[in-house]
Amino acid sequence: MMQQIEELLKKEYIYMDLSVGSQDELFEVLGGRLILDGYGKASYVQALKDREKKYPTALPTEEIIIAIPHTDCKYVNKSCICIAKLKEPIIFQEMGNNDSEVKVGMVFMLALNDASTHLNTLQKVISMFSNHEMLVQLKKAATVDEIYDLVLGAVSENN
Repeated sequence: MMQQIEELLKKEYIYMDLSVGSQDELFEVLGGRLILDGYGKASYVQALKDREKKYPTALPTEEIIIAIPHTDCKYVNKSCICIAKLKEPIIFQEMGNNDSEVKVGMVFMLALNDASTHLNTLQKVISMFSNHEMLVQLKKAATVDEIYDLVLGAVSENN
């Protein structure tokens, strides 16, 4: 059964003005919370770090640069999407171009436990970022509710 983005997105996992100094710190904060709440296995944070080194996830989109870190389903107990709008951008490597560093301002971290729907969910999330107006709105968003509503609205448009 395909999980819809609506089911994966929870307001308590949307962070506004998150202040972290590095990618590792970001993964420890977001991933640590998911482990604590039973979404990720104990190995989840390390798995995120390892995968990000091999397969970078930053998309050099206009307006606000977004990263979509995720890892193998075997490190996840329950699926969810964690979103963080960062207070200050942090360095990520660009997706498909390991030599290119970009300053990421927003993170959509996927914790998905179903291999059959993993790719489909990832594609749905990435397709949202091809909408220029959506990126403008995400950049302007000042509250958790605004981000939540924007993402749900964008996903329902793409269905």
